[in-house]
Amino acid sequence: MRTLSICACATLFAVAACSKQNDTPTTTPEPVASTEEPTEPAEPAAGEGGEGEGGEETPPEPEDQRTLQTKACDEEGKAEICTSLAVMWQKGTEGPQDDAKAREYFGKGCEGGHQLACFNLAVMVDQGVGGDPDPNKAVELYSAICDAEGDDQIEACFNVAVMFDAGNNIDPDKAKARELYQKACDGEHQVACTSVGRMAMLGEGGKKNAKEARAIFTKTCDAGELGGCYMLSKAMLKGLGGKRDKKKAKELATKACDGGFQLACG
Repeated sequence: MRTLSICACATLFAVAACSKQNDTPTTTPEPVASTEEPTEPAEPAAGEGGEGEGGEETPPEPEDQRTLQTKACDEEGKAEICTSLAVMWQKGTEGPQDDAKAREYFGKGCEGGHQLACFNLAVMVDQGVGGDPDPNKAVELYSAICDAEGDDQIEACFNVAVMFDAGNNIDPDKAKARELYQKACDGEHQVACTSVGRMAMLGEGGKKNAKEARAIFTKTCDAGELGGCYMLSKAMLKGLGGKRDKKKAKELATKACDGGFQLACG
């Protein structure tokens, strides 16, 4: 589940990514406590401790989690702690909120091999959060995650498919987009499946096959993907890939609209 995705809609059969993913936030881990083992206290430096009333030692103030995690990330290179620290900067937990710092520490977590950090970094560089947008870097990050196994693989495949489909600040590649949508669809990403159907209906990035497209729309609509219901309504209204059925088309459009899919409400 994940966060911040992108939306691309075709003109004739406009659905692509405009359903589930717009409502899904970027996956971010909850801040976790540092895994550092406690050590014996050192002698207090000037101003950190000393004798209180009656000659008793006054211990220094304990460090907060953000300080502890900063040390674990910067000094020990613990990738998952870097990711957790990035979330703290992103949410403003135990200190100020700073997207630039969040992006910096997601970068450190990614460099340490933490896939979730790479995914969140990809979203930030794609959307220009915490710094300038860098679509080529986003494609690189998403593609690496898509090619690997992990919890963020399917979402990464979908996001980079949308980028190639829309061609926003990168060269469009419909064939690559269709291939990546299919890979995400194989991972049960229903919006990606609807996008495969749309491209098959239009003949984008591969062969045109209205019958196959309609079957895909039927399957995704039955799975609760409102974009699929809308696309199926359009196919039924025009008799594409099967029999024309104006009554059923209207029912499906109403279902999609009532569910919050705005394109079906026009």
